[in-house]
Amino acid sequence: MRHLAILGSTGSIGTSTLDVVRAHPGQLSVVALAAGRNRELLKAQCEAFRPRCVSVGSQADAAWLRTSLSYQPELHWGDEGLLACALHPDTDTVVAAIVGSAGLASTETALRAGHRVCVANKESLVVGGALMHEAARAGGGELLPVDSEHAALHQLLGGHNPDSIREVRITASGGPFRDWPLARIQAATIEEALNHPTWKMGPKITIDSATLMNKGLEVIEASVLFGLTVDQVAVTVHPQSQVHAMVGFHDGSYQLQVCANDMKLPIQYCLLYPDKQPGPVAPYPWDGSRTWTFEPPDLERFPCLGLAFEALRVGGTAPALLNAANEVAVAAFLQGRLGFWDIQACNRDTLTRIPATPLGSLGQALDADRAARRHAEGWVQTRT
Repeated sequence: MRHLAILGSTGSIGTSTLDVVRAHPGQLSVVALAAGRNRELLKAQCEAFRPRCVSVGSQADAAWLRTSLSYQPELHWGDEGLLACALHPDTDTVVAAIVGSAGLASTETALRAGHRVCVANKESLVVGGALMHEAARAGGGELLPVDSEHAALHQLLGGHNPDSIREVRITASGGPFRDWPLARIQAATIEEALNHPTWKMGPKITIDSATLMNKGLEVIEASVLFGLTVDQVAVTVHPQSQVHAMVGFHDGSYQLQVCANDMKLPIQYCLLYPDKQPGPVAPYPWDGSRTWTFEPPDLERFPCLGLAFEALRVGGTAPALLNAANEVAVAAFLQGRLGFWDIQACNRDTLTRIPATPLGSLGQALDADRAARRHAEGWVQTRT
């Protein structure tokens, strides 16, 4: 039996995780749930799963929840609440699904506590880099990726000599603007950018998919997770989103991982690893005709992907700088303070103007994050 703390339980990853728990009641139980502002959904989750520890975004939300629930769990809020859930004595597995760098400290803390961490918070790896591996080694924790592409790579790379690997390729749907001309992309509206053709995700990740920044962050994540150089990681656009990753070997052959485009599959893979069992997703259907297409990404129309490769090549705090600037720019776009094309401009300006330094500690990574946010906020102010 695995005892879960789900950080970000009301988001798309969190709700999918609870679907997986429902499918495996004899193997998975919920000890702790943490969410932000969606207290009504969190209340419903608490009543369904009866976690012993619960965290919300604010003290006011905690007070509301205390009077609304039919039972009395431990109630916490804010950053300390995330840590309380991750470190609850009954927890042994943490699903890290807090969006953005806010989930960084709780991910590192869970790894140092010796937990299995199923990381959907890619920023933990983008910002924290090798520090997360160091935390896992120090505490005996286990780091498994929830992103469909990285869960696919985890399966494909297992058992192979690293020296036999020539490259890995993660796939991208191409987002809603895959076929759009540059001028139309530059003028894209919020509604258009949120209309993803394949995946149903939260607004921040959906915008990142429209700019291909999400894929850029995944490139950095793949490098960190699997010890790959920047020249060993590539992106292939695959609109059908059914081949999730591929590994190329020095003999010229490739292996591909295929499954339905449903996040419950990689979530279940992480939770039950190394076992593979029937779950809430049907097996991939091979009896019908289908067509898969593959094409290279266009870095002129999607420059955020190129910026991610640049940050990975520079190394140190550069990925943290890019990630922080992007969070600020995407938030400003969703608030109507920036245009769509301004996102990449803000990211580029921040990465260019703030020098990257070698990454030696989590505090240094967070300092870089704060510096980039200040710069990006200033940049946004000049445009509004």
